[in-house]
Amino acid sequence: MAFKRLMIQEGGLTRNMRAGDNWDNPSITSIATDAAATISAAQVLGGVVMFTGFTTGRVLTTDTAANLALAFPEMDIGDSYGFSVSCIAAFAGTFAAGTGVTLAGRATCPASSSVTVYLTRTGAAAFTWTVL
Repeated sequence: MAFKRLMIQEGGLTRNMRAGDNWDNPSITSIATDAAATISAAQVLGGVVMFTGFTTGRVLTTDTAANLALAFPEMDIGDSYGFSVSCIAAFAGTFAAGTGVTLAGRATCPASSSVTVYLTRTGAAAFTWTVL
């Protein structure tokens, strides 16, 4: 289970971790394919998705909200999970929304750059993919 609520101490009491408690443990997924791609829930869970093989701009589609909900079963509505997407090559990736996902913020991961993405659960099977 990738999104597991940790127990934390606050004011002498133990409670479950909630949004804003800032826990991070990334794993890098490197993708060398020169094609449009779907960023899977498993790749999101790793914390860093890096595209290295683009020879032109490519479309990066989010996984579906249903798949994201399965991958993040402990997320409550309003919880967010932060991760990074990087386009190493000199070509950008343009985000497209999978079913049940709403895009917010930037529409692209610029060439030779990275962006921070916050995945926020907004409903039982709905997420917002916010690119900073």
